[in-house]
Amino acid sequence: MESDLNSAAWYSHGNILYGLGHYEGAIAGYDRVLAAQSDLYEVWNNRGYALENLGRFQEALASFDQTLRIHPEFALAWHGKGIVLAKLGRYEEALVCLQKTLRLTPNDLKARYNQGKALAHLHRDEEALVCFDRVIEMNPSDYKAWYSRSKVLASLEKLDLALEGLDRTLAINPLCYYAWNYRGTILTRQGDYEGAIASFDKSLQNKPNNPDAWYSKARCYALQGEPQLALSYLQRAIKLNPPLYRALARGDAHFQTLLQTPQLQALLQR
Repeated sequence: MESDLNSAAWYSHGNILYGLGHYEGAIAGYDRVLAAQSDLYEVWNNRGYALENLGRFQEALASFDQTLRIHPEFALAWHGKGIVLAKLGRYEEALVCLQKTLRLTPNDLKARYNQGKALAHLHRDEEALVCFDRVIEMNPSDYKAWYSRSKVLASLEKLDLALEGLDRTLAINPLCYYAWNYRGTILTRQGDYEGAIASFDKSLQNKPNNPDAWYSKARCYALQGEPQLALSYLQRAIKLNPPLYRALARGDAHFQTLLQTPQLQALLQR
């Protein structure tokens, strides 16, 4: 009896810590429970999600697999396993898990959304759109679904529809810096550099240390034949992530006319 009470207390303690984002402490609590009783599938499942949040993906997979050995029809574990496999880039395997989740819980919108994202990574764009449309139909205020849908539409070269979707995203969440950034990217593709720069500025208002927006803004000014502004904003991007943005700039056709200038050569060689 005392052991059961202790296990219940450790499980509750682990769940409280999980809810607060203290995942290491949560795992320690779950381990205390499992040391006393190893067949508690919900504890294994919660342990898997805590490990996933810490980026310890192989250990998370092992926890979800243990959950499913005990309870093969536990939808949350199939979903968690799918999330982890997707984060490992194993999208085909992730889809199998997410499809199993949705067979067990057809109205799980998070699983449907993650299914769409996995399909998009596999360039199965039309199928991904169906998933995002289903999520939006059930929850029209899901800005992440609108955003992901817009990315798929852009990959299908349906740029006007993608922009409409991004405008819906930003109407729901005006602070979504990455949606402003992607909106700017699409406008750049359409040749609307002023509109693109305005979007990148909005992105930077919401997240000033956003190297993608600084870099993309630099590209717009390079395309408009304003080398000094291009160099200035490129420098801001490089300052935030020197290895990545130096490498990108060296191979970026938008900066080819600037590559021979002493200023850009110095910026890329520091």
